[in-house]
Amino acid sequence: MKKIYISAIACFLSTFAIAQDFSLLSSTQDNLTIEHQFTELSARETNLNGVDYWNFDKTYKINSMKKGAPALPTFSESLIIPNQGKSSITIEHDGFEEYTNVNITPSKGSLKRNINPDDIPYEFGIEYQTDAFYPAEIATLSTPYNLRNTRGITVRFSPYQYNPVTKTLRVYKNIRASVSTDLNQEGINELAFSSPKKDAFNSIYKNHYINSENTLGRYTPVEEQGEMLVITYDDFQDAVQPLVDWKIRSGIKTTVATITDTGATDEEIKAYVETFYEENPNLVFVLLVGDHDQVPSHTYGITSAWEELWSDTYYGQLEGDDFYPELFVGRLSGANSDEITIQIDRTLEYEKNPAAGTWMQKAIGIASNEGEGYGDDGESDWEHARNNRAKFLEFGYTEVFEFYDGSQGGADADGNPNSSAISDAVNEGVGLINYTGHGAQNVCVTGNYGSNHINEAVNNGKYPFVISVACNNGTFTAGECISETWLLATNENTPTGAIAATGSSILMAWAEPMQTQDEMTDIITEAHEDNHKITLGGIFYNSQMSMLEEYTDSPTAIEVMQTWVMFGDPSTIFRTKETMDMTVAHVESIVKNATAVTINCDIDDTLITISQNGEILNTGIAQNGSVEITLEEYAQENPLVVIGVKQNYLPYQGEISVTDEVINVNEEIWNNLIVYPNPASDQLNLNWNKNLAIEKISIMDLTGKIVYSSDISDSITSKSINTSSISSGMYILKVSSNESSKTSKISIK
Repeated sequence: MKKIYISAIACFLSTFAIAQDFSLLSSTQDNLTIEHQFTELSARETNLNGVDYWNFDKTYKINSMKKGAPALPTFSESLIIPNQGKSSITIEHDGFEEYTNVNITPSKGSLKRNINPDDIPYEFGIEYQTDAFYPAEIATLSTPYNLRNTRGITVRFSPYQYNPVTKTLRVYKNIRASVSTDLNQEGINELAFSSPKKDAFNSIYKNHYINSENTLGRYTPVEEQGEMLVITYDDFQDAVQPLVDWKIRSGIKTTVATITDTGATDEEIKAYVETFYEENPNLVFVLLVGDHDQVPSHTYGITSAWEELWSDTYYGQLEGDDFYPELFVGRLSGANSDEITIQIDRTLEYEKNPAAGTWMQKAIGIASNEGEGYGDDGESDWEHARNNRAKFLEFGYTEVFEFYDGSQGGADADGNPNSSAISDAVNEGVGLINYTGHGAQNVCVTGNYGSNHINEAVNNGKYPFVISVACNNGTFTAGECISETWLLATNENTPTGAIAATGSSILMAWAEPMQTQDEMTDIITEAHEDNHKITLGGIFYNSQMSMLEEYTDSPTAIEVMQTWVMFGDPSTIFRTKETMDMTVAHVESIVKNATAVTINCDIDDTLITISQNGEILNTGIAQNGSVEITLEEYAQENPLVVIGVKQNYLPYQGEISVTDEVINVNEEIWNNLIVYPNPASDQLNLNWNKNLAIEKISIMDLTGKIVYSSDISDSITSKSINTSSISSGMYILKVSSNESSKTSKISIK
């Protein structure tokens, strides 16, 4: 180990800290080296009983959380490691500085949100009586874990070491950690070797692992839409079918299993999911349909606080003995078919025909005024909410309401918020609600906003995504919780409430879930270049994985992953902007032996799905205005359903009829000509394939007068005509090839 000792200096309020700046120095199959770089920032003082202590709570994002031990900054980064073998770590650094006569505050431990951190006194543990530096190692490895088709490990850096007896603080610079894997020794959470394959989690790997590009770069990953498994109480099978039909048509292969199919216990359901995942490796989403008595949640047992650790995430944790999910799990909780239907109707409306307006570009932030210096990033709840608010406004949200305890200035009114003001904002319409504060089964304490207010709401058609960092907002196994109420609410027999709500089934941790909320904000506002998630489940569970990584040494972080329940369909595409239109055009019919169809779409990256009789025939992504979708076997008696979906757009829904008529070659060739839009306003587009050798295009009015004519080169397969100078009305479009011609009526407006 390289050590450079720099002369010690007397203790004073210094201006240093360490930013989380990682770089990958080298990457081979069995050895990886990453560096954590030192950057100077600032520190602050806390006075305890007349003695000044250095306190890092407001300076760093995360500090060590062992109760009674020195609270020192920690930083984490994750790596993909080989599927098999035992990993070890070696450490180098560029030396350290020593600060003498320094007092460091101890950690208060990982507290739950039913406790105000300011009410907890500092306690000095055994570490303060031990003549040794804490922590003993400046970089350590987590237990290896499985994340779907990868095996990962987290390196935890501790650049500060403190000896409480000698009152000496060491600050290390540029720590380099080399992680080696001995392939000849048995490791923990090993994966069976498998050949490279398509994986719906590729973009997740790229964001989670620092070495993903180097590791995944050995083959070309293919992004694709994941599949969904719906596990429903038998009586709700008919109620859930409209959602299943839509998911299939919009490109998500969806399978339904009843409790009779899976078995009625949590262990039986988990075994069914595991088998299904093995047979369907593109599975990403699991939707549970029914309340706890019908489709049981899993319990991890009783905590020291006599709480039952109820978990739905359990069903998505399939690989290895860890808590990273392989699947995104959501629940539609309801006691009867009517309650399930309300949730299905809301989801279909949100995805297929959202209410007009800019409501999805508005949000609400509700937060307590507690937790300063103890929350994630050292923020109090309201500071955390305000910082996220700034990100939403910069991204393009037009309004983010502030409802904070106390008088925090800005858009926050004086005094504590009340339920009436929150109800007004909900009724006006918002797309997102972030709550950070105290809670109980049926209430958010800040603003005293509870289930009764949700049931009185009139936000029909304007459904927010609700993320609640609070105790017991998801305690649904014994009575209805506020998160369930968000999804069951109606007004005049039509849905109100939320598109989805996340709530904890137990007393929630203080700092850890704030990191989840921060990461959700970053994902929604597209702060990460390579981490664009659009589904509710993708946004929520990616953020949970970020929380596990950042708080890698916190058992409470595992509890948060276990017990934070998502109510809602995890595959639903989240809306962040006012709904926009897309233009899609295709032939009206094809002959039964057609092997491909071209779909024109003016919005690139639109997912186009062709299905028939409840089965996906094929999908494609529109690029440069079109996509050709190949077809194999399909039935003759029913039309092909064409659906185009993209985040923040109104989906396209159309059909292509299938005919068994025998047509001549010329007619079949002309089926490859597509004209759109019709009616046209400023521009008329024509597309055809290379088999149709078009020579001339003409537009005539109904008297036969030519208003447009153009010869066509045989090297092109598309033409855009400027129609802005042509008077509104009906016209005849004539397209001539080297063999024949075709005429059709068009309208110009």
